[in-house]
This record gives sequence, structure tokens and C-alpha cells, in this order.
Amino acid sequence: MIRCRFKANPEDYRPVNWPIKHPYWCTGYGDGSSIIVAYADDEDEIMKNWPDAEDLDSEERDEYAFTDRFKKPDWFTLKEKS
Repeated sequence: MIRCRFKANPEDYRPVNWPIKHPYWCTGYGDGSSIIVAYADDEDEIMKNWPDAEDLDSEERDEYAFTDRFKKPDWFTLKEKS
């Protein structure tokens, strides 16, 4: 799994597919784009959900890290690993 930071459409940063597998957040706006942080299986999954994504910056992660700033989204249900 990756945690990816990228730029997306500033007017509608939501993914084009729904539901999606992993959580995401809009962290702000700048340079005519929204700044998104999203977990995904890989960068291909990011591009399927945000086809207009630019400047992807990804790092491998073993688990989600929810914080005060990156709260668990209400819609997100964590599926237990079997």
C-alpha cells in the first residue's frame, strides 16, 4: 500500500470512482489545484480514481495513520485482514 500526495482539480477533488478502497483527504489548495493525500494499492489506483492527478509523491506504508489532521473518514470501514 502507498500513501500518496498529489495535485488535483481545485473545483472538485473527489475521486471519479465510488466507492473507493482507501481513505483520502483534501489538505488544502495552491497553484490552481487542490492538494490531496490518499492511500492506495499503487499509483495506478490513484490515476484510476483521480485521472487529472499531477505531481504524485508516494511512499510505501504497512498501515493507515489516522491523526487529528487526517481523521478516519465517516464513510471508511476498515476491513480486517484475514
